Amino acid sequence: MIFVNQEKIEFKNFNDGSFRVKYEVDPEGQHSHILWLYDGAIEALQLWYLVKHIHERMPDQIIDLEMPYCCDARMDRCQNRDEVFTLKYFADLLNALPLHSVKVFDPHSHVCEALINRLIVETPIYNLHLMSELYPKAVWFFPDAGAEKRYGPMVPNKLSCFGVKHRDWDTQEIHDLSIFGAIESIKNNDIIICDDIVSRGSTLYSAAKQLKELGANNIYVYVSHCENTVLQPHINGKSLLDYDLITKLYTTNSIYRAEHPKIHVIETFLGGYNA
Repeated sequence: MIFVNQEKIEFKNFNDGSFRVKYEVDPEGQHSHILWLYDGAIEALQLWYLVKHIHERMPDQIIDLEMPYCCDARMDRCQNRDEVFTLKYFADLLNALPLHSVKVFDPHSHVCEALINRLIVETPIYNLHLMSELYPKAVWFFPDAGAEKRYGPMVPNKLSCFGVKHRDWDTQEIHDLSIFGAIESIKNNDIIICDDIVSRGSTLYSAAKQLKELGANNIYVYVSHCENTVLQPHINGKSLLDYDLITKLYTTNSIYRAEHPKIHVIETFLGGYNA
């Protein structure tokens, strides 16, 4: 979904599948704020057409892009010659547009920061503080050392643990997870698992299962970006939330479009914050 100054842009199609879109640029306007709530990579092409249209109609107008979820951030490196470095080429697309700034919320990869020009990174510090207020006695758990390094400083003076994933590199599946840190604080306490993104939930499942075995009470999760695939059966024929492991998952509407009683959208980028 793409919005310009809070107006949703409707992209229709001709019979051959090409885009048909109308947007009248305000001749008196000095600024266009574009909000891109990612629903698919095809929207990158829609964004290109729209920004070029605005710039050609009003060359002096300032155009700022806010895209809470960074497209292609998962493909931030190439290990083999046949792999396409899609994040780099997506960054090339953005850098070729006449954008004054590009704001991203908690990008999955720091490579985004190196590749995208005029980038503003928004951290989830407000959301993490809100989680601390909701569950002030909870112990924080970071699924890997990278998450601890990224989010640990945002929740100071809190007991915390972190995990080390053991992955099957052929299948990319997480088959085990070791826990380090203030392990003795887990028993009989609530836990907040904090990470940037969840897809189908294999890492969260492994972490929550281990934490429960160590005596954790309620387990709450905060992720900045929640893919709709988290609701699909994946772990032994069930979805992550079908198991009695996670009490509630908190996220934003950056890419999450579904509804589930265990998932609470704590921040909406077109609407503000929810308690």
